[in-house]
Amino acid sequence: MRHVYHGLTLGLALLVALVVTGCGQEIKRENEQLKSQAASLQKENVDLKGQVTSLKADAEALKKQFEDLTKEKQELEEKVKAAEAKASAKPGAKPPLKPRKSS
Repeated sequence: MRHVYHGLTLGLALLVALVVTGCGQEIKRENEQLKSQAASLQKENVDLKGQVTSLKADAEALKKQFEDLTKEKQELEEKVKAAEAKASAKPGAKPPLKPRKSS
């Protein structure tokens, strides 16, 4: 009887070893896939951070350009008002014609 238990114990140990070895291979394979995915995602993350930085710089440049154009528009409007005031101050002078709006 003791011999039978010894045989069953050895068989059970062998079965457990085979199951663990098979699962170990799957776990190793899955681990390698996950490492590959993690590396790919890290690279993508770096690329996206670079794009964000570039887009922020573009936005700042556009903001500055908008501010410059707004300032230039105000200066031109002031020049037009000054020219209109100067033209209307002359006796007998007609005010400049305003351009017609095209529809």
